[in-house]
Amino acid sequence: MKLSVIIPTHNRADTLKTCLEKLMAQEGVSFEVIVVDDGSTDATPEVIRQFVLSEGRDNYPDLRYIKQSASHQGVARNKGVEAATGDVVVFIGDDIFVEPGFLQKHHDRHAEYPDENVVVLGYTTWDPNLEVNSYMKFLESSGWQFGYQFLNPGMIGKAEPYKFFYTSNISVKKSFLEKEKFNEDFNFYGWEDIELGYRLWKRHEMEIYYEPGAKAYHHHEIQPSDLPKKMRAVGKSAVHFQRLQPEVRVIPQGLRRRALKLATNNATLPLIRLFGDQMYYKFQSWNEFLKGVENKG
Repeated sequence: MKLSVIIPTHNRADTLKTCLEKLMAQEGVSFEVIVVDDGSTDATPEVIRQFVLSEGRDNYPDLRYIKQSASHQGVARNKGVEAATGDVVVFIGDDIFVEPGFLQKHHDRHAEYPDENVVVLGYTTWDPNLEVNSYMKFLESSGWQFGYQFLNPGMIGKAEPYKFFYTSNISVKKSFLEKEKFNEDFNFYGWEDIELGYRLWKRHEMEIYYEPGAKAYHHHEIQPSDLPKKMRAVGKSAVHFQRLQPEVRVIPQGLRRRALKLATNNATLPLIRLFGDQMYYKFQSWNEFLKGVENKG
């Protein structure tokens, strides 16, 4: 069984270099790496060239480089899937540093569960070399970014497994991915992976196996000051998701929406901060999310 690792990237040459170094050290499985450059203007091509020309190149798996004009991650991932020659496609980000044995775990779970519709989700946490601030802790524990705390190892027995289709660390049999593609009209951060997961689940009975042993570190510092921009983008992206899948309610409506707006306005947020950072980030996130939904900034 051969694995194809697909990495969309944009202007993160130094981080991508470390990402590739971690991948090239993987052992025990046959794999290729496909880097899809989404309009980078930095040294990304030089990073790829250094790997291709480096000593010991014969010991590396196939490394391919695809350059496209800036078109967002959905387009990049679709191009990567089209170019993949492996039986299983592994999606990670350019800021994901995999642990030893990462690909072996993905490989072994697919060998154990050969049915086409079984997807393998790995575990991603913050890079311990980063200074993890209170907002990053909130993102990891709240479900706004990841919801691993809601999962147990093994097959996810939840009614809506598509909510855990995280493309920072997930593997899918290529034949299954050929049934559906990433929607390429998502112009803002978030939801494009969950939307694909929903279609794979709804139309093709996708199941997800959670394998925490396929561990990776997320090397991306996020500051509390980034919250407004991040959550407004998520809100705008949620609007597109809702248009595509109107039967899935991801945007609060009616009384719940009015209550959230009342609880998260500029007058109440300072008072909520008295209850600690985590409570404040929760309400502030809803405040900015709804602004994104209403396209306010």
